[in-house]
Amino acid sequence: MNDNVKRLTGDLTPAELIQEYITLRDAKAAATDVYKNFCKENFDARMLSIEATLLNTMHDLGVDNLAAHGVGTAYKKTSVSVTTADASAFRRHVIGSEEWDLVSWIPSKTAVNERVERGEPVPPGVNRSAFLTIGIRRN
Repeated sequence: MNDNVKRLTGDLTPAELIQEYITLRDAKAAATDVYKNFCKENFDARMLSIEATLLNTMHDLGVDNLAAHGVGTAYKKTSVSVTTADASAFRRHVIGSEEWDLVSWIPSKTAVNERVERGEPVPPGVNRSAFLTIGIRRN
């Protein structure tokens, strides 16, 4: 092996380092999957069951919370999800009614990058940064 490469990579060749990285990444993914499955099998179902029981109990009692002195409090909370069902209809509504507070305007990373790749400047009011990382893929 070239002495410069050896000096830069230690005792392992670049091929060995890449193989080790892929092995570690695969093992990490497998461990993550095992942990997720363990949590699902051992915690999630029982926790959901307890939540449902407490929510039903609060409903039956007509209360918004249940306090257990020295233990904790269960309380009702409302979670809201807002998604787009028809993007064209929503866009027409916002533009037609000028209800700009209904939308969140953020720059499109893809569109900004395409502009830069064509040699055009970054649009005013937008920051763009690029940094070098390393990617490792298997053959």
